[in-house]
Amino acid sequence: MNFRKLFGWATRAQTSEQEINTRLWRNEPFFNLGGSQPISHHTVYSCINVIAEGCAMLPFILYRKQDGGRVPAIDHPLYDLLQYSPNPHMTAFQYMQLLFFEKLHYGDHFALKVFDEAGRLVELYPIEYARVMPFWYLEQETGLRRRAYRVTGFTGMQAVFLEDEIFHIQFKPILSGDNYSLRGASVWNQYQDKTIDAANRAEDFVSNGFENGVNMSGHISIDAALDADKSALIRKQMQEAYGGADKNGVVGVFGHGAKFYPHSQTSKDGQILETRKYDRSVIAGILRVSAHLINDLEKATFSNVEHLDLAHYKHCLLPHLIDLEQTGRKDLLEPDERKQLELGHDDSLLLRGDQKSFAEVLEKAVQNAQMTPNEAREKRGLPPMAGGEKLFINSASIPIEMAGTNKGQADDA
Repeated sequence: MNFRKLFGWATRAQTSEQEINTRLWRNEPFFNLGGSQPISHHTVYSCINVIAEGCAMLPFILYRKQDGGRVPAIDHPLYDLLQYSPNPHMTAFQYMQLLFFEKLHYGDHFALKVFDEAGRLVELYPIEYARVMPFWYLEQETGLRRRAYRVTGFTGMQAVFLEDEIFHIQFKPILSGDNYSLRGASVWNQYQDKTIDAANRAEDFVSNGFENGVNMSGHISIDAALDADKSALIRKQMQEAYGGADKNGVVGVFGHGAKFYPHSQTSKDGQILETRKYDRSVIAGILRVSAHLINDLEKATFSNVEHLDLAHYKHCLLPHLIDLEQTGRKDLLEPDERKQLELGHDDSLLLRGDQKSFAEVLEKAVQNAQMTPNEAREKRGLPPMAGGEKLFINSASIPIEMAGTNKGQADDA
């Protein structure tokens, strides 16, 4: 696949106006890429990293429906794309981690879909968030509102891609305005800007305090009258002599009856530690991340950590996984494939618990004819064994088709 076929800038830039009706909705960008980014706050980064890595580590598998169940569709090109590598430059883990980072931080993730000569999806290339502008247009044939994407390349050339050419994952919905349902919203810029602003101000206060040697400001009282120039000179001299973290512990010397009056407030009086803990709790609550996963163990015990992990999976990770599965079904599978194929995550990595509990679960599944011994061995990474493809029941560990007969006992005799 050459570059022109991959991105199609040469033809897209010329034909985009003919491909879509130019009657566009007014679409103003709602996001602000300047200034301090929410992800620069340590709690925001920790929470996003917990979710992104937790979701990316689970295998994203394409299944084929078969006999009331499902089996991995290893012969389909989408299987390798999602399981191992979506493009030549990234592993599946790296791509999924990027996907969830952008979704949770910006509110959207965009990727260009690349098809082979047979029209099958074979690659996904992520597109930098700031280079994509979704917009509505009116479809001329039906008069319905459709979504398209204007993408700016690294050379400045722009191209328009239609909805079936872009893989688009959204976070929180925009609840009103021209962007309603068009794209996802950054929870920080759209709904919780005051929360993140207050948290950043608390961090700046602490940082500035350490920068000044944890010394608060104050004023100097001198008996003699001072004009503006002399006041500025004394202030400069004091700052050079005693200001900054490297001057902490320096002994001050004052003359001419000068007295120093600190404008002090201790960290305890200002409730700095409590404020930072509160900000951490609020930010984790917004993203529904369990506190113990961001090193907040005040309410965790050794007896309930496993239950906290399960709650984190159900209430935090699972909604994101379901969103990815449903969006993947809509955007990555052809309409005629959706009846036979489905997408799902293998969550056994998160739900297996400790090795003893995991072994007991497999044992009960084999003894109650829910799994064959070879299926249980596969879960443990062991090779199949002869005769292990049959189902057994608990009573005498005989093949299920022999249940209710004396044949198994007679053979043993």
